[in-house]
Amino acid sequence: MRVIEAFLVIHPSEIVTLILEDHVKSHHGLSMLFNKTGLMRYWFPVSLMPRNGEDWPRVRDMIKLNHRLLVFTSNRSKESSEEIAYQ
Repeated sequence: MRVIEAFLVIHPSEIVTLILEDHVKSHHGLSMLFNKTGLMRYWFPVSLMPRNGEDWPRVRDMIKLNHRLLVFTSNRSKESSEEIAYQ
């Protein structure tokens, strides 16, 4: 995760997408990891993700808002419990 954070610092106009096969069992384990490594400052919030065929925001707007990290999990329950998007 620190490598991803370093990449985002060095490349301020890049967007990174992570699709995780999630087997983390600890309570809020993934969100704690993203907080600890400083990646939350780049987080694209689940609440802003398009639903029902809506369009994604423009890349320039995502960069402007620093929403440059898209994270998806294979665990459906984490979308509501940790605000990590279900793939």
